[in-house]
Amino acid sequence: MKKGIKYTAYAMALSIAMSATSCSDFLEVNPTGSLTEEQAFEKIEYIEPLVLGLYKSYRGCKTGRNGLMPYLGTDETQQGNYQLISSGDQAGMDKYNGQLSPTSQQVAAIWNNRWPVVVSAAKVVYALSMTTEDPKRAGQLLGEASFVRGLLMFELSMHWGKIPIVDIARDEELGGKIQPLADVWEAIINDFKKATETLPTSYSGEPQRATVGAAWAMLGKAYMAAPEETGLRDFAKAKACFEEVDKLGYILLDDFADLYDYNKPNSKEALFELQYTNKDPNYWQWDTGSRAVCDWFGGEGTYFGGWDFLVPTPFAYKTVEEGGIWEEGDTRSEISIRYNFDYYTNLYSGDEKVFEWVTPDMSKTTWTGTTDELDPHIKKFEDYRTDRFSGLGINSMYYTGKNHPFIRYADVVLLHAECMNELGQTATAVNLVNDKIRTRAWAGKLPDEMKWKTSMSKEEFREKIMDERMRELCFEGWRRIDLVRTGMFVKLVKERNRWAKESGTIQEFHKLYPIPDMEIKTNEAFSPEDQNPGYIQSTGK
Repeated sequence: MKKGIKYTAYAMALSIAMSATSCSDFLEVNPTGSLTEEQAFEKIEYIEPLVLGLYKSYRGCKTGRNGLMPYLGTDETQQGNYQLISSGDQAGMDKYNGQLSPTSQQVAAIWNNRWPVVVSAAKVVYALSMTTEDPKRAGQLLGEASFVRGLLMFELSMHWGKIPIVDIARDEELGGKIQPLADVWEAIINDFKKATETLPTSYSGEPQRATVGAAWAMLGKAYMAAPEETGLRDFAKAKACFEEVDKLGYILLDDFADLYDYNKPNSKEALFELQYTNKDPNYWQWDTGSRAVCDWFGGEGTYFGGWDFLVPTPFAYKTVEEGGIWEEGDTRSEISIRYNFDYYTNLYSGDEKVFEWVTPDMSKTTWTGTTDELDPHIKKFEDYRTDRFSGLGINSMYYTGKNHPFIRYADVVLLHAECMNELGQTATAVNLVNDKIRTRAWAGKLPDEMKWKTSMSKEEFREKIMDERMRELCFEGWRRIDLVRTGMFVKLVKERNRWAKESGTIQEFHKLYPIPDMEIKTNEAFSPEDQNPGYIQSTGK
């Protein structure tokens, strides 16, 4: 996001830039060849590869530890103990103390790996404004580029609040500067609106591409998440968006486990699914598995081993009776969370945190855990194909390659119910959650005592729907956004995140990240006054 990024004269070099495999790749590429900008941009065949590259670049933003970093510091996920004490300023992502500052490398990584893709999407939007070729096809591509730009701007504003708006046609007006919050959210909403107008319901053999269902879902999310002070939050409009999704034939799968089965990708519940393979992996198991398992069961070849970077909070893995989230009979808990660390002949005693395993010479030995390496871990990302005994020759949890159903119909159902409640239709909202989400969670037979009561108040529903969203969507990337948009961020993180609770320093301003120090110091469009409130910004260059 440096001032002076050249938005024009990319021509053929644009396709080179967009072939980058990482969203952090620098995209200011000088033109090659003899085509003028106008000649290149009027050809759809030159623009479509750029659109396809946007999906690869957006997926790159979610890959690895940088993709999981925004998951830290919620009431759902936190760092493992060893990570916390050995990772420098990363600890501040959960503690919300002085380590969470404008100089945080972790915050800078989240910021830096998204803006190049925003700029790339804006280049495509600009290019499509110059072509007169095949209007229908051009409209679809415009919808796809708008969707990706809107999706990233949505995330960036939820994390930072006021941000620049990247619109090349308005470059002279906007100048790369921080823009008012209402303008930012108007731009986000307009991008999703454009996507709803031009995207198809599906593609043949290209499941990675955004459909109109995903666009309607994100437009509804935007109407629900837009800060109230913008005047754009509108539950009635959001509800109408989710009703459009309902018309498109999406369903809830009968078996919740099928959503995370690598043999069943791109299901009828997925509106927008990030496509990974073991050769083009997301690496998530590397950061979410157990260090003890990795160390003691033969290193990388154990499919649920890892390095405890991201683990569930105690609230996210305990039962209601223990002070946590999970109700008796809810099948989602065992699918979402690993409670059992037994590995073939190797046995784990959960109460004592003791491993007993058989060595190659058939003698037995034990190891006793000292921190939280054997507490429950995230299971949704596990990929058995990476196990040494899978027979597939991958033999490293580093190459976790399962798809990620990032936007799915269950999320839409829960948001739809939330809108109904806000509009005074609480009983209808209760029935929707009971009939669809909770019935599936109890394998199609929801006990009467587990049914929500239609007599509950609007306030009670608000509390219950947040817990239900955690049970249904835990570790899928929406929790921080949910906490911020509902105003529950500080309250619930302080209560449920172990490290935030122990630190006791979280404050309301922490719901937004600090703008990275180097961005303010090196970007001429930024000034120290642009720093988010509560953070101390140095003024020296």
